[in-house]
Amino acid sequence: MSRQSPAVERIVAILNFFIEHSQGAFTLTQVAKSLRLSRATTLSILLGLVEAGYLYRRPDKTYVFGPVLQALAVGAHPPLPPLAVASQEMRTLADELDVVASALVMEGDEIVVQERAASVNHLGGASPAQRYPVSPAGGAFLIPLGDQEIAVKLDRLKPPLTEDERDDLLAGIAFARRHHYIALLAAEDEGEGRDRPRPGGRFVSSLDPAAAYRLRFVGAPVMEAAGVATLAISLSGFRTTMTGAQVEATGRRLLETCGRISAFITAGRFDPET
Repeated sequence: MSRQSPAVERIVAILNFFIEHSQGAFTLTQVAKSLRLSRATTLSILLGLVEAGYLYRRPDKTYVFGPVLQALAVGAHPPLPPLAVASQEMRTLADELDVVASALVMEGDEIVVQERAASVNHLGGASPAQRYPVSPAGGAFLIPLGDQEIAVKLDRLKPPLTEDERDDLLAGIAFARRHHYIALLAAEDEGEGRDRPRPGGRFVSSLDPAAAYRLRFVGAPVMEAAGVATLAISLSGFRTTMTGAQVEATGRRLLETCGRISAFITAGRFDPET
């Protein structure tokens, strides 16, 4: 029987290490020391396994079970929950953009904040488990749905949307279907409307790169399959007026994060921008 080459043995050793510790997150140093490999060799293998989808490199530079291993191990190990992946990504977004990043789930006709990460300038804001009406907070969940499904959800809202609010939301969804994220601008009376059940504002239907905007939040879905959003990530707490180009850049940055989480959940089988 032919013996495996040393290179293959090292790859197998690292794969087995993560299979045996499927719920853990490990640094390059920890993996190298545990397997008695050089840092250079370990880093090369880890990056190759990340590129192939076997491992996932979190923003804090730790490595965890990746989407391919996740799919192969279903039934053998409890799956790593999406929020375990999303939490690190949200922390990076919050600190990088100086905002509040929230993980949202839809429960019936309400949106629930399951987890949040705030930059230093936003500590003490909304807490997890806070609930909001689907509009405007849950606009990201409506992006993958068909027109009839959206109409049914909007018809159930309490209190109901006014005709102007409904038209504005649908215009925002039309924008989101082209750009894959939804954005809400702050109302002129923002300071007076914070206690209203459905704060005012206007959804972005188009952007002028050079124009100035007061962004209230931007959100995008994390997809489990076509038409099915597992959760949504929203960014809020923008402290300065932004140009349209900056809003677009923020949306693209959020999409990168949601795309990575979606790829993890679906083992790389779903592209949220298709």
